[in-house]
Order: sequence, then C-alpha cells, then structure tokens
Amino acid sequence: MRPVSDHHDDLLADDALVAMIGRGQAERALAELQRRYERKIYHFVLGLLRDGHLAADVTAEVFEKVFLKTALYQPGTNFRAWLFEVARNQALSALRMQRRMPRPVTNLTPPNVATSEDEDWLANVADDATRHRAAEEREFMSAFHTAVADLPPNYRAVFELCVQGGHSYEEAARKLRIPVGTVAIRIMRARQRLFRTLSRHVDRIRRPPACFQD
Repeated sequence: MRPVSDHHDDLLADDALVAMIGRGQAERALAELQRRYERKIYHFVLGLLRDGHLAADVTAEVFEKVFLKTALYQPGTNFRAWLFEVARNQALSALRMQRRMPRPVTNLTPPNVATSEDEDWLANVADDATRHRAAEEREFMSAFHTAVADLPPNYRAVFELCVQGGHSYEEAARKLRIPVGTVAIRIMRARQRLFRTLSRHVDRIRRPPACFQD
C-alpha cells in the first residue's frame, strides 16, 4: 500500500530527496524514495537471489544503506543507477554469506569408504558436529531473545513486527502510527545494537540470521 506523501514530494527530484536526508528530514525523504523504488529494487534483487524472503530482507537493507551512505552519493549524477548498485552489492553480499555456510560432514564422506569401522567413525563425527552446532545455536538464540528484550521499546516494537513478524514497513507504520521512514531508521538502529551485543556469537553458528548480514 502506498505510504502517505505530500504532493510536493511527488514533484521533487531524487537529488532533492537525498539532500533532505542530509538536512535531517530523513523520515519524509526515505518514505518517498521507498514509494518510488521499493518494488523495482525488490524485483531486481529477487532476480539475483531467487529467494523471496531473502530478497525482502535485502530490499529493506538497501534503504537503510541509503540513509547510512547518503554522503557517498554525488549529486547531479544518476541516483537511480547508484541505488541499483547499492542493491546489487547487498544482494551479492547475501549470496556470499550463503556460500560461506559450511557443508555438513556427511557430504564430505570419501567415495571409497568400505569398512564398518570407518562408517561408524564418520557417523560419530557427524553426530558430534550436529550436537555441537545445536548447542551453539541454542546458546545464540537464548542470547538473541535476551538482547531483543533489552532493546529500547520503540526499537523492539518495529524489530518484532518487521524482522520477526514478517510485516512490511508500511504495515508497521500504520500499526504504530509512525512514518515509514521512522520504521526503517529504528530497525537499522535495532540491528546495530543487536550486532554489537551478539557479534561474538555470530561467527560460531551455521547460518547467521538475516538481520546480521551486511
């Protein structure tokens, strides 16, 4: 559903909206940029990732990057091309994250294993690895839920709705009665806090959650 925007915003050039972000009017400017480009970015990213849920996460992260990296954009060039380059980089980062996931031990079995002792040894190694990974993931999830509960209430509300609950930024904005840009900024700051709190756990688990993928 289209976010509410002033008719004046509809007439502003992309560069003018970027300038608004730099002047502290990020909520209004991001909401209009999302209205213009969110669907196009989503379909572009989906074509690279072939995963609807991951594409939605990456699309949200693209607009967070717009907020964070506004100073890197050169006014008077081509904002649309710059934005799609940001989207491409985010999608490639997500793909690299997936490729770094370790293969299960059972996929590393040599082709000529013949003895029952070798098979038993491999089975024990796989069982140990599975138990170890499960323990690390349980430890992470416990720390994760604690860290989410410790977020400031305004950050926690949008994080639970959008990241954990799967609601769109527009749905969260309507539910919480705040601008869409505010939702994006609060989710970005919630992720930053969670990453600082949980960074020591992230490298130890098999697949970090999407909210930690850069």
